[in-house]
Formats: sequence, C-alpha cells, structure tokens
Amino acid sequence: MKKDDMKEFLNTLKRLTVKMAELSRHASDITPVGKLSFSELSLMTLIGDFENIKVTELAVKYGATKGAISKMVKKLVQKELVKKSRTQENEKEVLLSLTAAGMTIYNEKEAHFEKLSADVTKELERLTGEQRTSLFNILHLVEEHIDGHLNEDSEQK
Repeated sequence: MKKDDMKEFLNTLKRLTVKMAELSRHASDITPVGKLSFSELSLMTLIGDFENIKVTELAVKYGATKGAISKMVKKLVQKELVKKSRTQENEKEVLLSLTAAGMTIYNEKEAHFEKLSADVTKELERLTGEQRTSLFNILHLVEEHIDGHLNEDSEQK
C-alpha cells in the first residue's frame, strides 16, 4: 500500500467523523423539543431498541456509569421524551421507555438508518467474506487506536 493511499484512507475517516457529528447536530435541531445532544439521541436510540430497559443495563450498553446515565435520563424525562416505570417484582428497579414524542424522534432516526443500511448492505454484499472481515478488522483497529488515545487523555486529567 502506498503512503498516499493511507493518507487518503485516514482523511476519509476524519471527514466521515466530522460529517457524522454535523449530521447529529442537524438531527438534533429538528426535534419537537428543540435541540438534543448526540448523547441524548444515542441514549434514546438504545431505549427505543430495548423497550423497558433497566438503567444499569442501559449504562452497560452505552458504556457509561450508572450515575452519568441517570443524569441524562433525568433530562430526557424533563423533556418528556422518556418515561420511567417500576417493576412489580422490585420497586427499586427503574425501567425506561420512550414517550410518544420520544418514539416520533426514534422512528425518524431509524428511517434514516434503514436507508443508510440498505445502501451500505448493497456494497458489502459485493465483497467476499474475506474482504468484509478485513474491512471490519480495519475499523476495529481504528477504534482501538482511538480508545487508546482517549484513555491516555483521561489518565492525564
């Protein structure tokens, strides 16, 4: 592989990252409750994907502490996008689900995701199994590298 190919690959990843952040900002501008952060949208997606999810399970799936998730959930409850309920077996256990307004936002986000998935699936199907494995391995390597930098940054603080 040529050095220029690697630069082009990494520059494409950077552009993609910037555009994804821009897209999430754009998506957050069009909600009925005003702006939502990328974190709030991501959390709503998980709650929509896993109806009646427990706060602890949500924290694990999201990759954050239970305390951080509780703070974000509180904001979403105040915006009337998420509702809390208790289980009959354990009154301490909190279950989360989307309100009607939350479901509207979730469904719009899912419609965009379905279109992207269909387009990407067409291209992935053109690859051999070995090529797909290589592609995913590359993406995982990039993710691990980013995680390493994030861990270094958090240790320095």
